[in-house]
Amino acid sequence: MGRLNINWEREGRQAAYLELPSSTNASAWQNLRIPVFYFRGGEGPRTLLIGGSHGDEYESQVALSKLAHGLDPNVVLGSIIIIPSLNLPAALARARLSPLDGGNLNREFPGDARGTVTQRLAHFVTHELVPRVDNVVDLHSGGRTLQFLPCTFIHEQSDAARTDAFLAAAQSFGAPLTVILREDHADVMLDDVVERAGKLMLASELGGSALVTPDTVQLASDGLLRLLKHLGHLSGDHSQPMVAAPSRVVSVPGPEYYLHADDTALFEPMRELGETVQEGAVIGFYHYIDRLDRAPVPLHAPHSGLLLCTNGEALVHRDDTVAVIAADYWR
Repeated sequence: MGRLNINWEREGRQAAYLELPSSTNASAWQNLRIPVFYFRGGEGPRTLLIGGSHGDEYESQVALSKLAHGLDPNVVLGSIIIIPSLNLPAALARARLSPLDGGNLNREFPGDARGTVTQRLAHFVTHELVPRVDNVVDLHSGGRTLQFLPCTFIHEQSDAARTDAFLAAAQSFGAPLTVILREDHADVMLDDVVERAGKLMLASELGGSALVTPDTVQLASDGLLRLLKHLGHLSGDHSQPMVAAPSRVVSVPGPEYYLHADDTALFEPMRELGETVQEGAVIGFYHYIDRLDRAPVPLHAPHSGLLLCTNGEALVHRDDTVAVIAADYWR
């Protein structure tokens, strides 16, 4: 399964490796070691912070590394577990999926104790870490193939009070947008494990194209401190970033708000992320660079709303997501 040599009752800061045995063509008795940091300041809220579930989503990995090495344990209330790069093999391979088994970590929950490396990692998080906390924050971005206007993500809960608690946490982070949606594959994601356990779950999309920019890292770093303060983790006058502007609450109402590619072509965007578009407006063009006989073809917005996401690379293939439109959220 996995080993993590941390004393959960000890005060202060600890750092240890989550050790996960593996066996590959290149390394028969491999021992995968994933850095984990633990802060404890007595009784209080308990939170798990995760980055790098998908390896090519680097913004959160940088921000969580900064937090793990810069957070003063003397100001921490309760306990905080920080894993900057959970899917470490994928991160080091510049890949979304694990190069060890091809697994997509955030599509393998609740995991399998006797499965592949990725399935065993998901099982460890499900059974060893989630039960120890009250809140889970799983920070994502668009990776190589998507580019998002930075946002936090939550699922609408059946209990309105829980939805309000999720919304308050998301808005404390201070991203430009708070997005409410339900993915078709949610039942195999970490979100489902956490929500079924009755705990608070917050995710994000903090940019993309496998880039790390000063703006996205600053947002992630400041947002984490604001969120930890909101959850009751930071004492006294611990240095806090400025209060963020209100986060606009939007939703992606359904699959009809997605635009998928019908061909292989170069995508030329004509609108900036965050722009308001009308249904049918031209948001970009396909360029068929391998054909003499095909002129550029316009792409039209499938619905009116805000341009939340576009493809993170110029080259798109049939069935790739090219754009996602969000609408203002109303209960």
